[in-house]
Amino acid sequence: MVDTDKEIERLTKEIENVDKEIARGERMLSNQGFLAKAPKALVEEETKKLAGYKDKKVMLTEQLALIKE
Repeated sequence: MVDTDKEIERLTKEIENVDKEIARGERMLSNQGFLAKAPKALVEEETKKLAGYKDKKVMLTEQLALIKE
């Protein structure tokens, strides 16, 4: 049996952490200095990470919504 309050708390914290990573990635990728100086592979890696974090947030948000129903 799952303790729903603890699971809601866990998912909420994980969403907060993912939000921080999304903000970090967006700041980095909107920084023209970074984009001009960074190797193309690093920019591509950061772009993939950002997309992954956004997908993860959608998944976590859906899980949280299901638990709260």
